[in-house]
Amino acid sequence: MLDYAAPVYFPPTDKPRGVDQHPHRGFETVTIVYQGAPEHRDSTGAYGKLREGDVQWMTAASGIVHEEKHEAGFSKRGGTIEMAQLWVNLPKAHKMTKPGYQTLLREDIPVKSWNDGSYLRVIAGEFEGLYGPARTFTPINVYDVQLKAGRNITLQLPEGYNTGVVVLKGEVEFNETHLSKQVEIVSFGNEGEEINITAVSDVSLLVLNGEPINEPVFAYGPFLMNTQEEITQAIQDYNEPHGTIELT
Repeated sequence: MLDYAAPVYFPPTDKPRGVDQHPHRGFETVTIVYQGAPEHRDSTGAYGKLREGDVQWMTAASGIVHEEKHEAGFSKRGGTIEMAQLWVNLPKAHKMTKPGYQTLLREDIPVKSWNDGSYLRVIAGEFEGLYGPARTFTPINVYDVQLKAGRNITLQLPEGYNTGVVVLKGEVEFNETHLSKQVEIVSFGNEGEEINITAVSDVSLLVLNGEPINEPVFAYGPFLMNTQEEITQAIQDYNEPHGTIELT
């Protein structure tokens, strides 16, 4: 799943907006902050305050309860929020492992830059000898790409991997044959290793590339498992009497 929160201005408030506590199991959430200042709390005791350029990589795995709110100071000032959140599936062997949390700060994410102001940030995986800081359970490449109009780049990606490019803003040409505009997802076949990208206008792209897991997928609400029975168990486990989970 991919959710793009396009830029929206939020006026000042004394009560931070956001999503109250809710559960997840069986996958990871990856939140990329383009504008704004969200903060995260979860049932493992993890806490993260994010700024523009930061990334939150949360492993729900066997189960986690968390909340995502606008940071208190940001809420009082007001401002624009723009984020993208990706759900990364976990293979069956890791779906019930211990949950975890990674805060990937902007300054720790390697960047390939060009002299016109274009750049590519390696959040996970590898690009031209740059390695992303995210720890992943399967081979994954996640790139935040910002290209100025006229910039042409070529991505070298592993043969046989699943690949999608999300066009968040602008207009872009792929492989000199296909034009795509903002808020579109372009899916590629598994054959070949190169994708040629030309920015027709200034563009913002999210490149998603990974080794196929090739296992059944059953999803229900905030749970992503391999069977319907596992979904039922996840719901039962969450609904067991436990009172309110304190998010420290």
